[in-house]
This record gives sequence, C-alpha cells and structure tokens, in this order.
Amino acid sequence: MKINVYTTGKQHRVKVSKVRQLVKKVMRTEGKNFATVNVIIGDDHYLKQLNAMYFRKKVATNVISFNLDDVAEIYVSQDRARDIAELYYYIIHGLLHTIGYDHRNKKETILMEAKCLQYVSDETLNS
Repeated sequence: MKINVYTTGKQHRVKVSKVRQLVKKVMRTEGKNFATVNVIIGDDHYLKQLNAMYFRKKVATNVISFNLDDVAEIYVSQDRARDIAELYYYIIHGLLHTIGYDHRNKKETILMEAKCLQYVSDETLNS
C-alpha cells in the first residue's frame, strides 16, 4: 500500500511518518487494503470548495473522503483541528468512511466515535 500525504498552506506540524503509521495501523486492524491512500491536509477554504463541487454544500467541513476502489482519498481541514490529535482524529474518521463505516444513526455514530478515539489514543501516536 502506498500512502501519500500532501499539505497545503500552514500545518499543525503533522509528521508524515506518523500519518503513514496511523493509516497502516487502521488498515491492518480493520482488515482493509487499498493500493493507494492519499491524505490531503488543506484549509477551510479548500474543503468548502470540495464540498460545493461534490456535495453541493456551500460550507466548510472537517473531512471529506472518497473510496475510489483501489484508492482512498481523505481531505482534512487543518483549520477545524484544535491540535494535532484532532487532526489525526479527522484523518481516521475519513479513513473509516472509505472502508465502509458511517454515522447515519446513533449506533453507527457511537461505533465510529469509539474507533476514532481508540486509534487516536494508541500509544504509537504519542511516541
């Protein structure tokens, strides 16, 4: 699996190696594999443009993700993240969407939230 991390503008000092490590851990634990995972860290303006283009919503959002068969794309707004842990949370959230998780009801929301928090709190992110 190839993992690409792209950033635009300012950053929350994201470490590309940590993002790659996190993506690998989630994919391995969830039993999913993509040929390529692209993580794009942008700002509110960028995600607002994507949201308008793909979902006809004229507001910024924290994460947008796409499952394109062998490719997963996760777009994250660094403006929405208060700190690096929250930025990782959004990356995980988007990644879980690409492998089939959703939050259409309370049960799904609780499961997805628990998984995101579990991965963020993993000591691999704190080292």
